[in-house]
Amino acid sequence: MSKYEPLREHLARLDDVVWAAKLEEVEQIIGSSLPRSAREHRTWWANSGGSLVHQNAWLDAGWRVERTDLMRDVIVFRRLRIGGTVVAGRTANGSRPVQNPQKAAEKRLSKEMAALRQPATVTLRSEWSPLGDVQRTPCTNSTIPTESGVVRFAAMSGDDIVTAIVATRSIQQVYRSLRMSMRGREGEEEAQLGLTLLEEAGFDPKAPIECDVVRPGNAWLLTDGRGRKANLDDPSECKLVAHLLYVQELQSGRKSALLLR
Repeated sequence: MSKYEPLREHLARLDDVVWAAKLEEVEQIIGSSLPRSAREHRTWWANSGGSLVHQNAWLDAGWRVERTDLMRDVIVFRRLRIGGTVVAGRTANGSRPVQNPQKAAEKRLSKEMAALRQPATVTLRSEWSPLGDVQRTPCTNSTIPTESGVVRFAAMSGDDIVTAIVATRSIQQVYRSLRMSMRGREGEEEAQLGLTLLEEAGFDPKAPIECDVVRPGNAWLLTDGRGRKANLDDPSECKLVAHLLYVQELQSGRKSALLLR
């Protein structure tokens, strides 16, 4: 009997159409380690069959390899036909006891969670639009957006740049608040956010502070290579973009503060 026979039997018994398997999981099923080429070469997982007993294991079960991700040790199998082999036929005609609904739900959830737990990469692509020096650019300037977005304020602290990232429903409101607090108008309610920003970021209100913004349409979220424009009008998505930009600041070695308003 081929050492890959347990893999054929496992696939034949599956009820699913797609199975995303970790290589360690395949090794547990066959009861031994996969050869080195299985971890290094996608061709090992081809669907040519013939004299290749390991490929015949899934082909005979009615499955094929749809995708290989050897960087993550994941192989995705897809069912070619319903029924599969004789093993599958015995399963279908009731040779195994029927599980109760609770057990069936637990089994299905366990399989689905295995796919959900696969590593995911979420990245952000954004374009900053400069607004300039806060002291020099008035709030009434037409370049100050009134819409939602993410604001970055930056100042010098000795030889280093420190920044503050703010997610906001109104870029103009945040900009105006900081400008008012820098001009000594702390008593006004509108300046309170600016005071908080100065304190948390450690900015000197008398020093130059530059401002950049990410406006709606200038941010894209990409998950495992698939991307779409971020909806900055959605508060939760705007905060997500701000968090990712904040992490980018920290990874760049800059001291930064994050404010979510």
